[in-house]
Amino acid sequence: MPKSQETAADYSLTPSQLSSVLNMMVSVRQPTMVWGPPGVGKSEIAKGVAEALGYVYIDIRALLLDPVDLRGIPYREVVKRLAEGIEHELSITRWATPEFLPQEAIEQDGKAVRYLINLEELPNAPLMVQTALYQLVLDRRIGEYTLPETAALIACGNREQDRSGVNRMSPPLASRFMHVDLTVSKDDWQEWGARNDIEPEVLFFLHVREELLHGYDPTSKEKAFPCPRTWAFVSKMLAEFKRRAEAGDPVDPAVELAIYRGTVGEEAAVEFFGFLRVWRKLPHPQTIVNDPDNAVIPDSHDAVIALCGSLYRLADEHNLDAITTYGKRLRPEVAEYMMGQVVRNQPELQYTRAWTHAWLPYSATI
Repeated sequence: MPKSQETAADYSLTPSQLSSVLNMMVSVRQPTMVWGPPGVGKSEIAKGVAEALGYVYIDIRALLLDPVDLRGIPYREVVKRLAEGIEHELSITRWATPEFLPQEAIEQDGKAVRYLINLEELPNAPLMVQTALYQLVLDRRIGEYTLPETAALIACGNREQDRSGVNRMSPPLASRFMHVDLTVSKDDWQEWGARNDIEPEVLFFLHVREELLHGYDPTSKEKAFPCPRTWAFVSKMLAEFKRRAEAGDPVDPAVELAIYRGTVGEEAAVEFFGFLRVWRKLPHPQTIVNDPDNAVIPDSHDAVIALCGSLYRLADEHNLDAITTYGKRLRPEVAEYMMGQVVRNQPELQYTRAWTHAWLPYSATI
C-alpha cells in the first residue's frame, strides 16, 4: 500500500493512561511534553499526579516569561580575592534567582520536599524563552541556578494544528523531552466527574451524546466550544441555577440558555437545554426509593437516563436495595450504567449486602 494511503498508528493516551505514564516519568525525572487540544485536562492531570505522589506542584506559564525572568535579575556584588599575597576587592555580577523556581531542597517532617514543575503552554512561549529553557530542561540548571535533586520537570501545550497561538517548538528543545499525546476519553471523564461533583444532568447528557464531550474545531468562528473544561463550567453554573430555584429566585430560561451557549457553543447548548427540560419534568427520585416495585418507568430513553442520574447520586447503604430493585426493571444496558455510576461515586457500596446478594448475581446473568 502506498504510504499516502496508509493509516497512521494512533499512540494517543487517555487521561488515565497519561496519569500512569507521568507517574513513571516524574519518578525517574524524565522531562515529558504533553500535547493535546485545548480544554482536555492536561493541567488537571498534572496536578493530580503531583498530589498522588506527594509533590509540590509549581505552575510556570512559559508564554508570560521573558528570557531574563528565567535567569534572574543581575545585581552587583563586591568580593575579595587574594593575588600575590595581596587582597583585592572585585566588583562582579550575580543573578537573583526568580522566586517561582524552587530553591535548595528543604526538609519537611524529616523528608526532602519534592517538586513537580509544569512549564504550561510551552509551545506558545516566544522562541527566545524556549531557547532560554534549553539548559534548564537538559542540564537542570540555568546560569548560576541549579534545580534541586528532588524536582521533576514536565511541560504541556496545544498542537500546531489547533491554531491556538502555538509557535513551532525548536528541535533542540523538543529533543530534550519525551513526547506524548493526550486524547479525550468518555469513560475516564465520567469517572472523574463522578468523583468531582459534576452535576448528574451533565454526566448523563454526555453519556447519551458522548460525541459532544469534545468538539473543538480550529476553523470555527464560534468563541465557545464543548470540551471537558467547559462542561465542568456548565456543571458549576447549573448547580448555582438549582440553588437559586430552590431559594425562589429562578433564572430566566432565555438567560440560562444564553449562558450555556457562551460556555459550550450553540449546538451543544441547545441540545443540553432540551435535555434539561425532560429532566426537570421527572418525578422526584425519592418516590422511586419509596416504592421501587411500582414506580413509573418513563417512556423516553432520555428521561430514563436522566432519572438514573438522580438515583445514583441519592444512593447510600440504606436505600441501595430499593435502587437495585428499580434497576432490575430497566433495560439491561441502562441498569448496568446506573449501578456502575453508583460504585464509581461510592466504591464502598459494592461491599454492601444489597450489592453482593441482589445486584451482583443479577448483573452476571445479563
